[in-house]
Amino acid sequence: MRFPDRSRRGDAAHASAVERLGEAREREDELTTRATAAVGTAAEERTADALCAARDRVAAREAWLVWIERGV
Repeated sequence: MRFPDRSRRGDAAHASAVERLGEAREREDELTTRATAAVGTAAEERTADALCAARDRVAAREAWLVWIERGV
């Protein structure tokens, strides 16, 4: 038995999810660079925290995109 295809690929929600994931990845890349540069400075802890939060956002955006693509 198959469930009906409910995938939202190609619609506005899917496009938005793809765009938001791309933005989250770009932000993560920026913060990775900043965190690396901040090693050994007073900003090290702050940038590491920001990078951790950015990684969490990327994971959440990836999960959301999968949810949309699977049509759950």
